[in-house]
Amino acid sequence: MDTTQTSDTSNDVQTNSVTLQSGSDSTSASNVNTTGSDNSSEQSSQSNSNSNSTVHAPLLLYSVQTNNDSTTKNGVVSEDGSNYYYVNGQKQTDYFYTNDSGQVYYFGDDGKMYQDQFYSNWGNMYYFGEDGARYTDQFYSNWGNMYYFGDDGVRYTNQFYSNWGNVYYFGEDGVRYTNQFYSNWGNLYYFGEDGARYTNQFYSNWGNTYYFGEDGVRYTNQFYSNWGNLYYFGDDGVRLDNGFYYAWGNVYYFKNDGARATNETVSVDGVGDLYFDNDGVLAYDASGTSQNEFISSIVNGAIEGWVDYGVLPSLTIAQAIIESAWGKSSLSATYHNLFGIKAGSSWTGATVNMSTGEYYNGSYTTIVDAFRAYSSNNDSVKDHSLFLVNNSRYSNLLWDKSSDSVTAKIYQDGYATSPTYTSTLRNVISNYGLTVFDQVAFKIKDMGY
Repeated sequence: MDTTQTSDTSNDVQTNSVTLQSGSDSTSASNVNTTGSDNSSEQSSQSNSNSNSTVHAPLLLYSVQTNNDSTTKNGVVSEDGSNYYYVNGQKQTDYFYTNDSGQVYYFGDDGKMYQDQFYSNWGNMYYFGEDGARYTDQFYSNWGNMYYFGDDGVRYTNQFYSNWGNVYYFGEDGVRYTNQFYSNWGNLYYFGEDGARYTNQFYSNWGNTYYFGEDGVRYTNQFYSNWGNLYYFGDDGVRLDNGFYYAWGNVYYFKNDGARATNETVSVDGVGDLYFDNDGVLAYDASGTSQNEFISSIVNGAIEGWVDYGVLPSLTIAQAIIESAWGKSSLSATYHNLFGIKAGSSWTGATVNMSTGEYYNGSYTTIVDAFRAYSSNNDSVKDHSLFLVNNSRYSNLLWDKSSDSVTAKIYQDGYATSPTYTSTLRNVISNYGLTVFDQVAFKIKDMGY
């Protein structure tokens, strides 16, 4: 502590000035008084760790004037190990003091300067450091928790804070979120080990992977594209890995790394080998033959028939192949009627009269009848499922998972008159491995679609 003493014999006055902190310059007191109210203090249980390392200007400790036998104290005075503030000899209580450098100090109800203490007023929390200066635009660390005090000295509470391109969040108790999720207005955020909000980042936990976008919000029921790969995050935010995704009447598959299968064959556990085209849509295979292309054009609609109505996909595809001659018959090529479904009295859509062979009394005969006409093959596949559902005689084959069973039932129920209809269906199903699509349909239905 430096002491400067000056004497003036004409006035017999002695002035003593002492500064508390080391430094080349002393800052004289600027008496700015703000009286607090409704305040409470909390002594910090651990010395603060200030990441900003702010250097405060030296604080004038006291100025004492002595004239004959009277002594007048002004400024900060150290007494019995504590600092107090005097104005014309009067100790100030519940008193704020701002020095010329803008540092704010507080002297409590007993007049002692707050040092290494919290101060609460009007619902706001402040902190005064070891030197007594109020924390302003500073972080404060205590017992492993990080706090931040803004430019008005108020501790951040339920607030975001941005710095150097990073976003942080300080919760209800003012503690910075670290390795924590934060939910707000239906959006979920995550703050990492350094407290920074995840932005354009993946996050893995308990075997699940999540993604937080440009605004920090977790992806939910969203696709994410990166380096030519497409990912999907479900309603719980978890990335879809090793799973089917069913939308817009199409089947997709996301592999073990989360990337959507595209233009490739994938081996799926419990199902078998499946091919997905350039759009990621389930197809028959990549050979490009007219027969394979025909199956690819109706396979997703056939799976939809199971998901919505319980019609086995292998049955639907096999019937379409037989009834339409691989989509090349006059009825199917022009009018997209793949199943030879007649119009009937209840049909209100478009019709076309066509010749057809029927088996009666042990022999085939040709007749002309009215058939349903469609605008696309997909419309025909959908109507096939509805046709079976709306005719009660076919109710026994709905939700039946056995291709052998349904191929027998549909003949017995009167769908076709040929005695070889069941065996023909079974041969097509076997030769083209169509039951693999039944397994896909079962998986998708089990997923809750």
